[in-house]
Amino acid sequence: MNIEVVKSLDGVESDSWDALAGGSFYASHAWMAYQERDPASSVRYVLIRDAEKRLVAGVPVYLVDSEASGMYDPARLFPDMPQQNRTLERTVLVGNRRGYANRIPTVEGLAQRQDVIRQLVEAVNLIAAEEADGQAWWLYLNESDAEALSPYASDSLPRLLAADCAIALPGTSFEDYLGSGSSNMRRQVRKDRQAFTAAGYSCSEQPFADCWDDISPLIASHQQHHGEPADPDFIRALMRDQSEATQDTGVVHACHKGGRMVGCTLTYVTTREVTSRAYGFDHRQPADAAEYFELLYYRPMEAAYRTGASRLHLGIGTLQPKIRRGADVFLLWGLRTGTALDDDPGAARAHNSARWQRLAGEMGRAAEKAASPFLTTAL
Repeated sequence: MNIEVVKSLDGVESDSWDALAGGSFYASHAWMAYQERDPASSVRYVLIRDAEKRLVAGVPVYLVDSEASGMYDPARLFPDMPQQNRTLERTVLVGNRRGYANRIPTVEGLAQRQDVIRQLVEAVNLIAAEEADGQAWWLYLNESDAEALSPYASDSLPRLLAADCAIALPGTSFEDYLGSGSSNMRRQVRKDRQAFTAAGYSCSEQPFADCWDDISPLIASHQQHHGEPADPDFIRALMRDQSEATQDTGVVHACHKGGRMVGCTLTYVTTREVTSRAYGFDHRQPADAAEYFELLYYRPMEAAYRTGASRLHLGIGTLQPKIRRGADVFLLWGLRTGTALDDDPGAARAHNSARWQRLAGEMGRAAEKAASPFLTTAL
């Protein structure tokens, strides 16, 4: 195996990188290209190639000088963990830095995957030692990758962070999705869709590149409606940058009244999944016709069936509405590699127990399915 570290994906073919992503948009070349634009961080990509120079593994390593999101700041996520005195005010984050859905990108069927992960970790730890405080944080990993990384964690237990949601799309049509669920789910979905149809909206499906400016004020309006900071100019710049970086992967599902767009969902499409990324609505008017579910769930599902994708990725948070519409729930974890510190296993277990109790309460009966032996070892 040959290991290389580069500072941009510009020289890495998108098809080669996407072969490592497992169909996840948040591990894709397009999303990495967008994250490279962040002025508050720089990036190193650790690439591993086999004897035939085929790319078999790779991971982005972000050197973050200023982190605006508490969801990606280890000091705020884990206040009980010891923090080493830093000679450089910089945090090292490994893997997708936005989207709350991380993985260790390797080509499918890689026979020596565990050894390749070890090599990735060694390279990441070297970057962390040279560029920051010697610690590297791997956040929002799926459970199987968290388990694979655990042998290399720096004397600390994995930390439970969140629960991810996705809806499997069996068969070849939306009716097949309905048929796969319970009678309560079918009743809920049909009620949603009947309410939306009765509201008399016209609908569209457009490339993100053609309408990023139109959806920006709607996303800002929805965030403001939920009490989140949302400067319209900032949102507009964000949407423009995302559109330019992700190019033809973005698709917008929108509803219109009186010839004006009033609701939208930005989705991203891979060969395997459709990801609902952002929802927007003009909250100067009522939103009482299941617009959220029509645009964020059902129309992206129908689009996924047309393109052959097999799941709708919905992300973290608001678990019960997703579960009621057929979503499966997957736990997400954070681990640290590099410099070993005196982490308190009791504090880690207390963190995991408290987080699990909260998540399990949100999941209801779905918590039993989401629990696992890996979770048990961390409690």
